[in-house]
Amino acid sequence: MSNFEKQINNLNEKLVNGINEYVSVSDKYAFIEDSISKVIRTRVTAEFCVSLSRINNSKKKFFPIIKKMTDWLIDNQNKDGSWNETHIKYNQPSTVFTSICALSLLEISELNSELEISNDVFEKAAKYILEQEISSGEYRKSELVHADILNADAMAAAFLLKFGNKCSNEEYIKAGKRAVSNICKHQFIDGAYPYGGPLRAYPYKHHFYIPCIHYQSVTLYYLIKSAEYIKSEWLEHSISAGTKWLLKNQKDDGNFKWKNSGLNFALYLSATHAFCIPIYQRFMSQDRNVSKFIDKSLKILESQITNNILLRWEKGTTMTIINGIIEAPKGGSIGDYPFSFKFLRIMHRIHREISRTKISNKITPSKLSTKATGYSAYMGTVESSTNYPDLYMTTEALDALSLSLEGMKNK
Repeated sequence: MSNFEKQINNLNEKLVNGINEYVSVSDKYAFIEDSISKVIRTRVTAEFCVSLSRINNSKKKFFPIIKKMTDWLIDNQNKDGSWNETHIKYNQPSTVFTSICALSLLEISELNSELEISNDVFEKAAKYILEQEISSGEYRKSELVHADILNADAMAAAFLLKFGNKCSNEEYIKAGKRAVSNICKHQFIDGAYPYGGPLRAYPYKHHFYIPCIHYQSVTLYYLIKSAEYIKSEWLEHSISAGTKWLLKNQKDDGNFKWKNSGLNFALYLSATHAFCIPIYQRFMSQDRNVSKFIDKSLKILESQITNNILLRWEKGTTMTIINGIIEAPKGGSIGDYPFSFKFLRIMHRIHREISRTKISNKITPSKLSTKATGYSAYMGTVESSTNYPDLYMTTEALDALSLSLEGMKNK
């Protein structure tokens, strides 16, 4: 077993133990209930379930909980084929959550031959996702967010291509390819994928055609899944350029250059380092030196765990506050925005710098967030003035890490 495998195994064990504390189990079902946000988490449940299924290849003890979670996810699919995006202030059908739940269940069914998941579950999900296509390859993020968000397109593509190839459905395959093509056509010349398309869309007051380190890693993570079914030089070139942009924005000590990330509400999200692991693994065929960044990211992930759960944001210190205040004008000025909005963005970045230093076991809502992040009346998530253990970051990280471990085992 390599050193990387040992590190990932250790991280997986910690995160599984931490998440298990939040699993509600009955005779029929199992699901994850977030005691901090008081929300039952569909996406978190799906990501935990598929991660356990990967680990389950060597540890069959997880199968009973996998089955109950699978049953719960299937029974909580809406009649139109969607799953709801669940947040503190929002619970509506979502392309993002539908794509992740359906993709997770599809892999769960492949990894657990004892489970029988009806094809209707995936057919309904695919049809719902196709109905959200607002233009060629552009998918509405959710019922209340009509903007074209590129990482949402990547998630939709990953599911549509996997399911389309499984059932030989050309409609789904073509739709997945359209989504991938849309993502790549928006890629900036330096390799960055913008968070959103160039046009403003409800409910945002402004466009989000700006780079984001966290969502660069998320978009690449799902593009790599799509690349299993699209064999083309243009996609490989895009993924390579996107990976190089990530590497260019990671310092020698492993920390990211967040001043070059324009999306304020995704600053310092801790799961970013986990998404990078499978991305960098894939890139090692081009550059073996990238292994040092895998090692750095794994160590940083380890340092962000409290009570076996990842913190929402990377921890801050007095020195990071000082550096963050100095760098806030650069990051807050990224994008073609009015001066007044740039000023709010700068203030928001300073607020985040301070907030991530204060560790708490609860979400402390901030009054700054709504205007400064660019939302209008709708805001599903809550900007906290304190850092806290976050199940979202934890299951996202476990999903990426468990997939990385699968890749190592299959080599």
